[in-house]
Amino acid sequence: MTDEELEAKVKALSFWSGKNSMTIEDLATIQPGLARIMPEVGARTWKLYYAAKEQNWPMAKFQYKEIKGLMELGAFMRPKHEEALNQYMAENWKALEGPIEAKDFEGFKKAFEEAIDMANAYHELKEKPYIRWKLPDVPPPDMDLSPRPSAKK
Repeated sequence: MTDEELEAKVKALSFWSGKNSMTIEDLATIQPGLARIMPEVGARTWKLYYAAKEQNWPMAKFQYKEIKGLMELGAFMRPKHEEALNQYMAENWKALEGPIEAKDFEGFKKAFEEAIDMANAYHELKEKPYIRWKLPDVPPPDMDLSPRPSAKK
């Protein structure tokens, strides 16, 4: 079987989702792009900041990890932005790890502000200067970010 024949067979397949039958091309089409991923990154970044401010370091660490995963997904789904996203994560976002591990809010705040400034600089570099994320002045209303006692004893 040639590559072309295999590709035609794969394209002809359909997969049942439990609600709908979809082709491999349908599945590719519904994958999230940056326009769908970045609002979640923003919401989690908001929670990350206020969790750190409240000294809820387990929640801050969780949000940091989830944001990292979303950015990796964005880089995979949109290869034209892969280099910039990976560079941002390595050079700017990674600076938050140390203060989170050290439970150092002042160090975190400084690294966070620099990371947000650089994120907005990337938006300009990618010819999207109209996208400018800013930290809301209040904690997110959908989650209590105060620290909780550890369930582990």
